[in-house]
Amino acid sequence: MGLSRRINLRLEPEQHDGLVAFGSEQGLRRSEAARLLLARGLRGEDRGASDSPAALAALLAAEHAVLMVASVLPEGERRMLELGPRAWLAAEERLALFSAERESPR
Repeated sequence: MGLSRRINLRLEPEQHDGLVAFGSEQGLRRSEAARLLLARGLRGEDRGASDSPAALAALLAAEHAVLMVASVLPEGERRMLELGPRAWLAAEERLALFSAERESPR
């Protein structure tokens, strides 16, 4: 006899409610909904661009660079905190440019 493929899984109440709601919307039982969502997650469906390994690696590299610069500048940590909101706005503007370029045909 082969190994069991059964998985006992505990969900947080919010996760359970979300699973039940998803199943209801799709006309699926709870276990079917869980299998579908698991398969989508494993295939990377419904994953935003910010969840990609490349995006996470870029974020890590950027944060590392900021911390390195802050460590050598006089009052670097204070300046890093002060400039945080400006960096946020600049990043949003840069992402908007990329989105606009992707949507407009060349």
